[in-house]
Amino acid sequence: MSANISYAISFTDPIPFDCSQQYDTFIEIMKFVCQMAYLIPGWILHILILRTILWKESRVFLHNSFFVIYALDSFASFTMLTCDITYGRALMYIPPLCPIFSPYFFNPSFPQKLSYLIPNYMKAMKCVTQIFMNINRLHCILYPISYKTTWNRKILPITLFILLSPCLVTWNLMISRMFAFPIYGGFTVTYLKRVSWASLSLFHFIFLSTAVIITIVCTILSVFVLTTLSMRVKSVEMTLCLANFLISVGFVSTAFCQSFWAFCPTCSSDFLFGIQFLSYDFLNIASPLIIICMSSQLRDSILSSKIKQSPFIFISSLPSATTQTI
Repeated sequence: MSANISYAISFTDPIPFDCSQQYDTFIEIMKFVCQMAYLIPGWILHILILRTILWKESRVFLHNSFFVIYALDSFASFTMLTCDITYGRALMYIPPLCPIFSPYFFNPSFPQKLSYLIPNYMKAMKCVTQIFMNINRLHCILYPISYKTTWNRKILPITLFILLSPCLVTWNLMISRMFAFPIYGGFTVTYLKRVSWASLSLFHFIFLSTAVIITIVCTILSVFVLTTLSMRVKSVEMTLCLANFLISVGFVSTAFCQSFWAFCPTCSSDFLFGIQFLSYDFLNIASPLIIICMSSQLRDSILSSKIKQSPFIFISSLPSATTQTI
């Protein structure tokens, strides 16, 4: 989001604002409490997943290309949730905090820049991980024999691409001016573009749209291939359809919100601003729930002290005719 503000304002001058008095303090605080009720459990869930993949059972999961990519996706969600839980939602929805902390945001500062740059960087990163997870699943179904060798050979450059590609979205943020503005009784941070044509909303929309298209294409192809297999499991097909449908809904709704910011600046509203946050909340919270439901190996490892050993290695989020979780 970028505010409509005159470019006559200096990139170094203070940009003060008055905290809004039109919001009911009790209602705004209840919004905060309700959001914390699902953000904190989701944050804890990502901690458990990252702990399992990167440390507890790293010897199993880090040799699996899908889980390497998913760990990057989980880290992006974890970082976004950390920003929301520690300061983002509190400053936005708790009116008594506004007059206390807002003066620290009048002048440009490095922490202020990071507070806006990091969440947007992670939003773009989630789009890229979504793309590669879908391609990874489809490749496993289409070419189960060569899948592991091919992806293990390419996982390092793919990881580097996932980590660096969000710069295509956030490069203008790195050189632009961050400033705060009042909303929902509190305030949040946005930016004053250094390069006028480089719209953050447009870049996010392009990444989100690409992720949506690839998700839909991979879902259709995966379902088609699974239904042609002689040894197929109906529950697996239903899980594939449900998981990709839920993820697609999240990306479609988020892309829809971003399209307003990208193509209709006059459509800005507090309601649309809030819906955009909720759409990303859905992505961050639904993703770990889906993967835990789909992978019994990951679920068992999180819930038990020691992972169950099996002659078959779970090499994708979905078992194919030749690879399945025991």
